[in-house]
Amino acid sequence: LDYAESFYSQARQASEVEQSAAEERSVIASLLLSWIAMESFINNMMADFAALPPDMFSLPERALLTEQKLEFMDSGSEAGQFRVSDAPEYRRLEDKILFLVAKFGTGTKLDKGGYLWQSFEAVREKRNQLTHPRKSYDISLTLGDAEDALGVARAIIRMVSEKVWGKAISL
Repeated sequence: LDYAESFYSQARQASEVEQSAAEERSVIASLLLSWIAMESFINNMMADFAALPPDMFSLPERALLTEQKLEFMDSGSEAGQFRVSDAPEYRRLEDKILFLVAKFGTGTKLDKGGYLWQSFEAVREKRNQLTHPRKSYDISLTLGDAEDALGVARAIIRMVSEKVWGKAISL
């Protein structure tokens, strides 16, 4: 998040002196680094739980934590059983957040209609437009988009930390 904050500051400075190309580059960097920070935090939390003894989780949970496929075995000595395979199965960041809060949270669920989740989805949409460009997209980014991405990344990291670990972290 420090890098995202630095690029956001550069974007603000470029905006003040009307350097639109420099502002746009810094907004893009800030938005993407904010997303990366949030995703890194969640992925590391998932890896920490995946390192716990396997019998603490159901097979679908273990597959989600390790980002591997859940397979149904139809032959051999494991026929008729499920197992976590070595094949990767990557999950969306939002799925990981929902899982962590539902599994380890203190009896609360996320409000997907709430302001934080709606803001998260808006930032995700901007991020997707940047990382998966299409000719049909007219990508328009503002200094506010970078500010929103920083705010959402901080809020999601804090919220997950509080719900899963029961403690706040300062960012």
